[in-house]
Amino acid sequence: MESTTFTLPPFFIEVDGVKVEIVEVSEQKLVSGDTFYIVSCKIYYDNIVSKVFPLYVKSTQELIDKLKVEVTKLKFIEYAYGIQHVKEVIS
Repeated sequence: MESTTFTLPPFFIEVDGVKVEIVEVSEQKLVSGDTFYIVSCKIYYDNIVSKVFPLYVKSTQELIDKLKVEVTKLKFIEYAYGIQHVKEVIS
């Protein structure tokens, strides 16, 4: 017997110490038969909440990798320009 695990959005995950809300996941199929997902996310960074933004992914690992890139961008912006600039950029 095969078992499948799924989680109904919205739910939270932690990526590099930053809370990310997965708001919605939409499965899409291409004409070629490939499947990809449009994942709507919000990042909660240092008491700043981002706007909802989409990520296009084929797997959970790709989602985590892309979220790590987004979180790293915010950390670099904070380091270079300060937290106020992060707030201006994501909210």
